[in-house]
Amino acid sequence: MKRLLVFVITVLLLPLGAFTPHVAANSTSLVDAGFTQQTETNFVYWKEMFDGSILTVDEAGNLSVNTFSGGVLVPQWSLDLNQTTNAARLDAAQQLTVVCHDSGVSIVHMDLQIVNWNMSTPESVSDADWDDEGDLWLAYFAGRRRAEEYNSEGATGYTTANIQSGFNAFEVLSDGRIAIGAYDKKVYIFSNQGGTSLTTLTESTSIVNSLLEDHNGDLLVGTSNGKLFRYNTSTWAHETLTLSHGYSVVSLDEFDNMTYHAGTQNGELSLVDVSSFTEQNSYSSSGKVVGSFQAFTGEVYIVTSFTSFSKIRLYDLDSDGDGYTDQLDVFPLESSQWADTDGDGYGDNSGGYLPDAFPNEPTQWSDNDGDGYGDNTGGVNGDMFPSNSEQWQDSDNDGYGDNSNGLDGDAFIDEPSQWSDADQDGYGDNPNGITPDACPNFNGFSNQDRFGCLDSDLDGWSNPTENWTVADGADALPSIGSQWRDGDGDGYGDNISGDFADDCNWKAGNSTKAWIVNTSAAIGFIEVPSYGCEDLDGDGWVDVTESQGMELDPNEHFDGDKDGVGSNSDYDDTRPLVQTEEDHCLLNFDDESSACQGWRSKDYQSYLSRDKVEGEYDLSFSAWNASKNAGLLESDSVDSSIVKQVVVVGGGAFLGLTAVILVISFIMKRRKTNSLVKMYGVPYVPTENKSAENEALAGTAGLSAQGGIVSDSAWDDDVAQLDFTVAEDEFDDSESGLNSVDSSSLYSDDDSLEAIAGISPDTDVPDAEPANEAVVDVAQVQQSQGPPVPASGLPEGWTMDQWKWYGQEWLDKNQ
Repeated sequence: MKRLLVFVITVLLLPLGAFTPHVAANSTSLVDAGFTQQTETNFVYWKEMFDGSILTVDEAGNLSVNTFSGGVLVPQWSLDLNQTTNAARLDAAQQLTVVCHDSGVSIVHMDLQIVNWNMSTPESVSDADWDDEGDLWLAYFAGRRRAEEYNSEGATGYTTANIQSGFNAFEVLSDGRIAIGAYDKKVYIFSNQGGTSLTTLTESTSIVNSLLEDHNGDLLVGTSNGKLFRYNTSTWAHETLTLSHGYSVVSLDEFDNMTYHAGTQNGELSLVDVSSFTEQNSYSSSGKVVGSFQAFTGEVYIVTSFTSFSKIRLYDLDSDGDGYTDQLDVFPLESSQWADTDGDGYGDNSGGYLPDAFPNEPTQWSDNDGDGYGDNTGGVNGDMFPSNSEQWQDSDNDGYGDNSNGLDGDAFIDEPSQWSDADQDGYGDNPNGITPDACPNFNGFSNQDRFGCLDSDLDGWSNPTENWTVADGADALPSIGSQWRDGDGDGYGDNISGDFADDCNWKAGNSTKAWIVNTSAAIGFIEVPSYGCEDLDGDGWVDVTESQGMELDPNEHFDGDKDGVGSNSDYDDTRPLVQTEEDHCLLNFDDESSACQGWRSKDYQSYLSRDKVEGEYDLSFSAWNASKNAGLLESDSVDSSIVKQVVVVGGGAFLGLTAVILVISFIMKRRKTNSLVKMYGVPYVPTENKSAENEALAGTAGLSAQGGIVSDSAWDDDVAQLDFTVAEDEFDDSESGLNSVDSSSLYSDDDSLEAIAGISPDTDVPDAEPANEAVVDVAQVQQSQGPPVPASGLPEGWTMDQWKWYGQEWLDKNQ
């Protein structure tokens, strides 16, 4: 009860004590002041107590309560437990400290400064904490891999479930529930009433290294990939914060109910605002962070542990923000002054507040009377301008006094080539001096192409003028602070790391974006900014990143299925055979939508292609079909499908008649050829009639005779039966040079009339059908079975009917 009362009083007082310091601290910056102390042992526990003292426990078992001043620990009292210590924890009332070691636990009474309870365990205890009933829970990260409850009489028998993966973080919530952060990236929540499992938090994607319950009762979780999760322990709703450094979070603490301190394995300490759950600042040290301290004035100390020692690093206040810590700043409240070398109370910075005109001479600091000597008559530094009461020193020996505002004052006391600055922009008016002002009558801050001229975007390059153009070096892009050169003149800068950088600075272009490969994107490409490259169609896309054929189409840039139709126009850009709704409907017969029925209806397509009068519009397929069925459509117009049938039938008849004529002509030619062979022995009429019959009659027969005696030479051409038998040629073709014709070489008995005519017996000659019957398309007549089916079978989802009509198109695009 006493501990609870102390805890309640402390919680009520903390906000009052923390309010003012944090307002002050937030208005100042912190500067690394280095290490303030190195201890001889390494700490496993560090905790600020209610009275401002620091409780430390080291690995050797030394428990110590210390004052902390100037970054140095000064022990007030200590106990040596002589145990190899793993962890320690101070109870909420700060009356008891449990020290976990390899032999069990030791409980130290903080007021009495004694060990009032030792408890031995068979295994090393990794951590411990009290629940809301005052019972102690011991955590075994390895070995038993669970938490067990103990009271003053010993183990109660209540345990959590075993965490098979092992765990690395342990916390008992204020309502008694137990939180365990495991190596399997989960946080397990158990009841202290028997250790039953209540819920499991699975949002972390990395090992859970640290747990902390804050003053609001929220559970803070730190992981090995530099993330913090904050859970509402009533609803388990959570917030996520990714720390800027990404290091493993190994320690968590809360200061003044306003700031979380997240320490890492790598010495980084992040300060996180409790209310907004945002990272405010991050400070670096070395070693593993075991604790931290934030003073009421705002300084931050980082405590890190090494193998055999610990270090304390200070990030000190810089109240005036001049980059010097208050401990080192002679003028901690004056930002323009920080050093006083001669110790005369005047700052060494000549441009600061109350500057010392003689910073290395403690006897002089001003010359108010203007007589050329310091006001301290006992000092040194004589007047170099005895006749000028407004000058007394000339550091650069250029003849102008160091008093810039006096007569013949030097505006550049350390630069002998410059002394005047009429426009007061920091550049001298002497054109032959160092950094001469090119615009001496205009206050400007350019310092790259020329000095002291107007520089609207403050990038160092001056604005172009009539007398100083881009060709002379002026800023080609005076409104963009990160750009100044534009070699191709397209309005995009050549500085690749600047804003609106020209990705193609060798050639003018007007692109603003590019389409690049990205394997993690759904379609394999993503849009990225890309300025100044060629974009012929003016659609903003870099031409070379657009799909082939899209670079000249301002309405397209991507063709996913590579069918030559852009994704904006393509009905289905994942299927090369489908470019329009018509393609989709004619390839997907399972789509029974009204649109597809319309595409498959020849009558409806004929209706759409009709000649329309002004003001006439097309009915949808559903409306047209309903009107047709109701007899509401005109019927006196010529049906285009009938016209098509007539054309097909007439064309088929014409082709058939042509084939018959060719066959008859061929047969007649062959009969004539055979007649000549029978008459002359050759398929032509010889120039000299040397038939055997004539020579025999003339008594001159011999080897020169051609053919034989034709006993039926007087036959008429009209014979009842053709005999194509040809007498054997008594001449050798190779010697005579004549090609003899053998009937078997012309045709055989098995030759059909179609073979003799050169017509494939498989070719079907379409017969004319009545005009009122549907006639198949000529392409279907010529290729009734369609192209050969691939060895792998029909494409997925195709029917033979689809293949007959569209198979050849599929083969052309896929083979």
